[in-house]
Amino acid sequence: MKNHANPVVLLINGPNLNLLGKRDPEQYGSFTLQEVYDAFRSKAEELEVEPRFFQSNSEGEIVTEIQKAMEYADGIVINAGAHTHYSYAIMDAIEVCGLPVMEVHISDIHKREPFRRVSVIRSVCVDQVYGLGINSYLVGLEKLCGEHIFKSREKSGKADRTGTDESEDHRTRLTKLRGQITEIDSELMRVFNRRMSLAEKVAYLKVSSDTSVYDAEREAQVSGFARKMAGEEMGTRVDSMMKTMMRISRERQYDILIQRDVDWPIGKELAGAERSLASVSTVAYAGTEGSYSEIAARKLFSDKQFVRARTFSAACELLTEKRADVAVLPLENTIVGSVDNVFELLQKKNLYIVRATSVEVAHRLAVLPGTRTEDIRTVSSHPQGLAQCSEAIIRYGWETLVSDNTAFSAEEVARRGDRSLAAISSEEAARRNHLDILPIDVRNADQNRTRFIVVSSSLIITPDADRISTLMHLPHRSGALVSALQVFADRGLNLTAISSRPIVGTPGEYAFFLDFMCPSMGKDALLALYQLSSEMPYVKVLGWYVEEG
Repeated sequence: MKNHANPVVLLINGPNLNLLGKRDPEQYGSFTLQEVYDAFRSKAEELEVEPRFFQSNSEGEIVTEIQKAMEYADGIVINAGAHTHYSYAIMDAIEVCGLPVMEVHISDIHKREPFRRVSVIRSVCVDQVYGLGINSYLVGLEKLCGEHIFKSREKSGKADRTGTDESEDHRTRLTKLRGQITEIDSELMRVFNRRMSLAEKVAYLKVSSDTSVYDAEREAQVSGFARKMAGEEMGTRVDSMMKTMMRISRERQYDILIQRDVDWPIGKELAGAERSLASVSTVAYAGTEGSYSEIAARKLFSDKQFVRARTFSAACELLTEKRADVAVLPLENTIVGSVDNVFELLQKKNLYIVRATSVEVAHRLAVLPGTRTEDIRTVSSHPQGLAQCSEAIIRYGWETLVSDNTAFSAEEVARRGDRSLAAISSEEAARRNHLDILPIDVRNADQNRTRFIVVSSSLIITPDADRISTLMHLPHRSGALVSALQVFADRGLNLTAISSRPIVGTPGEYAFFLDFMCPSMGKDALLALYQLSSEMPYVKVLGWYVEEG
């Protein structure tokens, strides 16, 4: 239990919950996220607990916040949004954090689409509250406090949550106990330094004998012995402490070994990378004039030659055929998430990210001149465009027609000359195809941006690079992801994105894509990559680049 008079409860809201009040009010209500915070704060004051708040659309940031909560919170209330249904990363983080976590949902997820009825985090949460609108948060907070946090504090002799009636004698004893703890902490630091000194000597021996730093069997023996020594009550806590200690020891050993490992494959690849984009003369993109890919390409390379392709895969083929130096591809969208086939192309084609930017996606309803809303029966667009305008499509009862690109859909409307067909595309695509824009807002959300990456067949790391994208395969064991993420935390590296994809041919195993920030060829990033590549089945640097605004 944390050392504060009143319990601290963290409220976490996941992706798209920042759009409450705008996003499908019939399903989620007309209240805003700020109103959720205000109601939660009022209930917390009534219960005499201290509320804290966090919202993110990023899976990695939510995982990091759960880890941080281990240091200060007594419990967590979480509405993970869409991550509820597939985020094993968040599930791992909840399981490891050791705090009581209450899962809440505004709508009744068990009466919605089949995929929304699945909660991968349910098994690691103390309970689940759903279908009560804004009150789901308040009931969840009450249940968390009444059934878990307060009972735990009572058991530990801290039932008085206000802390205002402490006697002077109690304060004196508390001060004395804290002094004794400080003495023990000082002794722990001395022992810790001795242990690290021995770990350094072990590192030098491993260099001379070509022995791996990470010995899973040895570490399991050490943890098992420590658990037995600690006894049943403290066994799991001691196990966690020893695993942390051994991880830190390994990190120190890697600090030493990397200086002598001239054959480290990733290190050699990074050192041999090109340092400039000056040789880029031809840029490929998928789509036609007016596509968002073209907009991104011209934003990044205004003075280059451009070559168009029908699909993302075809754009990458132009690199293989040496008909283009780089290709511009969409990677993820703020509303519908990742573009899965682009992630697959990065792996299959062995491509590298050398630049990135984001483009505002302002979908418009493009029609033949003279078309009225009631004339429309079918709308055409790329699958992402259709998903980003799904609410309007359902509201008007339109049929959908899938196109390879939003700009191609505008071309198709112009070619067919059929007023019953409309395109969801950019305004630029509509203009270039001489189409009108109907004054209907078809977007699911006002704020909609797509992140585009520039890919190359060779690794290019420019001096202004500050973001690394990596691909990792993790060992199939409990806590593997948390252990990997902790390496970044220990090195002070800021994770900015994390996503997972199934590994084809290996059911139950996943590849993880992680982005983190570090200056070009920064020491901390190199050390983290060295450790991870030594301990994980597979690690690949997908790019070290700068992301323009």
